[in-house]
Amino acid sequence: MRHAILLPDSGLRGALWSNGVPGDVMQVQLSDDVVLDSRRAVWLPRQRTLVLADFFFGLGAARRRRLDPLPVTPQQELWERVLGLLADYDPEQLALLGDIKPSQGTLEGDEAEELRSILRKLKGPGRKVIQVVGHPERSTGPALAGTDLQPVEQARIGAHTLIHRRRVFVYPRHDPHHGFWINGGVHPLFAVPRPGPTGEPDWLRLPAFLHTGFALVMPPFVSYAQGFEVIQAERLPRQARAWTLLADRLNPLDLPELPPAPEALRTLTRPPRKGREEPRPEA
Repeated sequence: MRHAILLPDSGLRGALWSNGVPGDVMQVQLSDDVVLDSRRAVWLPRQRTLVLADFFFGLGAARRRRLDPLPVTPQQELWERVLGLLADYDPEQLALLGDIKPSQGTLEGDEAEELRSILRKLKGPGRKVIQVVGHPERSTGPALAGTDLQPVEQARIGAHTLIHRRRVFVYPRHDPHHGFWINGGVHPLFAVPRPGPTGEPDWLRLPAFLHTGFALVMPPFVSYAQGFEVIQAERLPRQARAWTLLADRLNPLDLPELPPAPEALRTLTRPPRKGREEPRPEA
């Protein structure tokens, strides 16, 4: 049985939920029809829709055969979370924000059959799967061949609109006003100070859910799709709320009291892609 734990001064309209077991899954009820789940998912109970951002289950068979394979443990943990969410919520609809494989790209070896098998598991008996992509060119690609997925650039689910847009930090007012944008393309990342071994600040970069008032911005479902820009709390609207993810827990972040991150942590360097030379500094 789950128990509601009210958080003082958290700015929540609802409650934080837990099974009462240390390290167990927790949920934040953001509104009557939006629940944040610490397994990096959003549950829309009125529409019985489960929302995941950047699932990337297309990183599969071919990559595991390379010299730099995706570790087995994260792959297993990914599926444990997926199966747990499906079992707990039993959704009628699953919304995937982002590509099912980076750029909906080419398939190697038995990846095609692997993707079809995964989609069959996700659909289950009578479950609908929709995909929301950020750009029109992502609406087609080898990874979609032979599936009945028809990606869209946005989807209206109840009062809310699902999108997958990068570099979107200012959102227009949503219509209807009691709904908001749910974006899976930005990946909020906050720098949070913690006491170090000798009392000095020891900064952690943590993924988070961010609610700006007009938009709910989601963390990536896969941990290796982390964001590369630390969000500065002082630039957010006054009504913004955030919950960081750490050790399978959702933790409310006191944005007005969050100190500015050190300059070295504000922008992360994206690693260069293989086969591409790094730009040379100008003379």
